[in-house]
Amino acid sequence: MAKSGNPATKGTTPITELKSVDDVIERYQAPGPHATVVMRRALPGERGEDRHIRWHATQTDLRHHQADDAMIRCLDDAREELDRRGVHVLLTANAQSAAFCWLADHEVPSGIRVASHPDLLPALEELSDRAPAIGAIVDHVGADTFELGHLDLVETGSVKGDHVSTHRHTGGDQAGFQRRANQVYERNADLIAKELTKNAERAGATLIVLTGDDREVASVEQHLDQHRFAVHTVQAGARHEPDSPARLHLAAREAALEERTRHRTEAVARLARELGQHDLAVAGQATTQTAISEGRVATLFLDASQIDEIGEANLLAKGALELGADVVVAPDIPAPDGVAGLLRYAYT
Repeated sequence: MAKSGNPATKGTTPITELKSVDDVIERYQAPGPHATVVMRRALPGERGEDRHIRWHATQTDLRHHQADDAMIRCLDDAREELDRRGVHVLLTANAQSAAFCWLADHEVPSGIRVASHPDLLPALEELSDRAPAIGAIVDHVGADTFELGHLDLVETGSVKGDHVSTHRHTGGDQAGFQRRANQVYERNADLIAKELTKNAERAGATLIVLTGDDREVASVEQHLDQHRFAVHTVQAGARHEPDSPARLHLAAREAALEERTRHRTEAVARLARELGQHDLAVAGQATTQTAISEGRVATLFLDASQIDEIGEANLLAKGALELGADVVVAPDIPAPDGVAGLLRYAYT
């Protein structure tokens, strides 16, 4: 499988998976022209003949859009490189190399485009504000821990806490035993929280997702710094249940999308407020382009459904990213042509 920043090769074609905004920036800088295809990847069980027929039709459409044989060959190599990690995928290629991005967070209509720059707005929408999550399946005596990438699940280890002896002499102090047990469970929760914090710091994660024993999950949550991390507790199964890691991964993806949607909504709301004050925001393609060229834009906002010329939108995104700005691709941007920007400082 092709890795971010470490292209694989299919035949003679370097193939890179776009897994971060930095990967998108690098792809924007590749020499053109570029062919970009958004397509549905066949699911397991679908007949191979149908897949070949669909790809043959796509090749015909690419030639109709003036894609040359070298671009089509690179796209074909990238298509063959794909594993079964998603359904919808963006493929892009020039005559020398190819790249792909799984589109799992939102549905994008299938399409073909050949132009001087690749159409990477769907990839930007997919990858912006994305970070791995840390997960744990918790019980009273420890936890299994995971790094939950968007489409990848990696088990990172386990936390082994103390056990509580269940043997009590007849007539023993039940209240005292329960008090000691609670102290052990609390220490275990603190140990789990410290391990999760360490894992999150290492991975650059701000989201922690917990499942397992309800009482211990609640205790671990209390030991985590919720000013630093968004903590989601879910019902995804218990330790030693074979399906629990996969269910935890799915829950983490849903929680991550919820967090990212909230961040985008907050960003668009701030844009609307600043546009109302007319000092730290601009709206409209021409005005925003000027602000980008002057290095004033901190965050570029693009609404692909409102933009007439996708090629111009990709140029705006490329220019903003190369100057260190963020790019938010989202619906309902409060600008007539779907282009606006938050500024680093006001015009004087």
